[in-house]
Amino acid sequence: MFRKAVAIAIILLLLAPAVIDAKGIFEMIKVHRGGIGIVIDGREARFEEQPFIYNDRVYVPIRFVNTALGMEVDWNSRIKTVIINSPDYKFPLAECRPEEGEVFVYGEIIEIDYTEYTITIHQHFDDNSIPITNPLRVNRDVVIIQQRNRERNTHFYQLETGSTGGFILDPGGTVRGIII
Repeated sequence: MFRKAVAIAIILLLLAPAVIDAKGIFEMIKVHRGGIGIVIDGREARFEEQPFIYNDRVYVPIRFVNTALGMEVDWNSRIKTVIINSPDYKFPLAECRPEEGEVFVYGEIIEIDYTEYTITIHQHFDDNSIPITNPLRVNRDVVIIQQRNRERNTHFYQLETGSTGGFILDPGGTVRGIII
């Protein structure tokens, strides 16, 4: 009986930190659901997931709202980030300016650090290539164009390893533009 009590006590002590840690991640909240209508451009909206009220604010699924407004919505589960792109956004051209000291290199993205804003590429060489040093720092407002998606502007968080393309490096060696 004593051994059983000691074993249970040890198990409870081992589980206690997990319960305490989970408290910092999850929070129980009370919300009001049902009877909430949303009208967009004079038309009543229909939802797969119902909106709710919490602390006197209405919460609506972000994908629904942005899609209804003509926006493109993407979710990066690795870094828990929603990316919203307007189809009307006029992104600047990603053209290399060698007269300003920029260089253009080709390669395949083999590693991405979303926290540090860096990428590592396996460089493809041609007659005009210059060797680069990995990892490459990426400018926070980098222009990324995905040619296969009708030249859609992309956010850094949407980059994926295995993508090949061209990388425009400014005179300091920071990636200013990417064409995939």
